Amino acid sequence: MNNDYLKMNKPHLKKNFMPIVMIGFSLIVYTIGILWTSDLWSWTRGILFGLLFSLLKLKLMQSTFKRAVTMPEGKAKSYATMHYVLRYLLTGLVLFVAAIEPEINILGVFFGLISMKAAAYMQLMMKE
Repeated sequence: MNNDYLKMNKPHLKKNFMPIVMIGFSLIVYTIGILWTSDLWSWTRGILFGLLFSLLKLKLMQSTFKRAVTMPEGKAKSYATMHYVLRYLLTGLVLFVAAIEPEINILGVFFGLISMKAAAYMQLMMKE
């Protein structure tokens, strides 16, 4: 029964692998951070702020790639580059907001932001 369930949901799990791993990574870091931090509310807000922004960046990347593959090569390259720069400017803005807002732990934001990197590495390891 359990094996049938996995086979049936494999496309769904494969499609949502990145967000699932991003959330899992953030939960692990959050749990470890609870033991370290003295300001639980700030830590929670930092992790959530970074994670939510990372999930948004993932959706933006997916829509950029989906649209770029339908364009001519030159236009697709400039479109993808423009969106790449935009995503990193937004990342800088998120870090800036976290740095000036005392209610948001900037280290938590950082770990939420790198959750996408952790998920990408995990996806590479799963393919090998």
